[in-house]
Parts: sequence; structure tokens; C-alpha cells
Amino acid sequence: MCAPLVLMAASMAMSAKANSNQVKAQNAVFDANARAAHDAKIAEDKAVQEDQSVRDTAAAEEKVDRSLEGQQQIATASTSAGESGVSGNSVDALMNNLQAGVLKGNTTTTQNLELNKRGADRQLASNTRTAQSRINSVAKGNKSAARLRIAGDALNSYSGYRDATT
Repeated sequence: MCAPLVLMAASMAMSAKANSNQVKAQNAVFDANARAAHDAKIAEDKAVQEDQSVRDTAAAEEKVDRSLEGQQQIATASTSAGESGVSGNSVDALMNNLQAGVLKGNTTTTQNLELNKRGADRQLASNTRTAQSRINSVAKGNKSAARLRIAGDALNSYSGYRDATT
């Protein structure tokens, strides 16, 4: 009679240890997955931010180049008008058109840069959602479920013991 009780106790202890190990292993898988998702998000965010930095620099250079070119054109037109003795509304209109062209080009560059920034912000938000989804795709170890399995195993052992002794 004592041997079945010892076997039942040993079975319950082994079940408890196995279930505890299973919870620990699942938690380790969850943690590794979360770290990998976090690392991937950081790498993706860095790439988006580097791309945006390149766009920012290119836009700034484009605006400076356009402004310098516009100033050169205005200086050339002003010199030509002065050398030819032309003045008045037509020269003023030409200068205004040159300045308007520079402003229009720079405004377009700024608007395109803003659109790119919004796209980068959306990509960063998407990276966050993707990382969270990846983390959520792996469950943590469930201690309550393990305890229920242990209790179920104990009940099965007890039922087996009871059936064997009756």
C-alpha cells in the first residue's frame, strides 16, 4: 500500500518539475523573441532615420543651390539691364519672376520634404506595430495552466491509486 503512494508522490513531483521547466522554457522563448523583435525594430528605425537625414540634407542643399542660382540670374539680369540702359516695370517684372521661381522651387522642395517626413513617421509607427505583433505572436509561460496540469496529473494519479486499491 505504501509503494503506490510513493509512486503517486513521485509522479506528482516529476509532473510538477516538468511543468515548471516547460514554463521556464516558454518564458525563455518569449524573452528571446521579444529581444529579437526589439533589435529588429531598432535596426529598421535607424534605417528610416538615416534615409530621412539624407533627404533633409539633400533638400537643404537643393534649396541653397537654387537660391544661389537665382541670385546669380538676378545679378546677371540686373547687370544686363543696367548695361543696356533698360529700366522700369519690365525689368522689375523680370526680377520678380526670377525671385518667384526660386521661391516656388524652394516651396516645392519643402513640401516634398514634409511629405517624406510624414512617410517616415508612418514607417516608424509601423515598425513599432510590427515589433509588438511579433512579440505578441509568442505566448509567455503560463504558471496557472502548469498548476492546473499538475493538479490534473495528481487527480489522475489519485484516481489510478484508488482504482488499484479497491
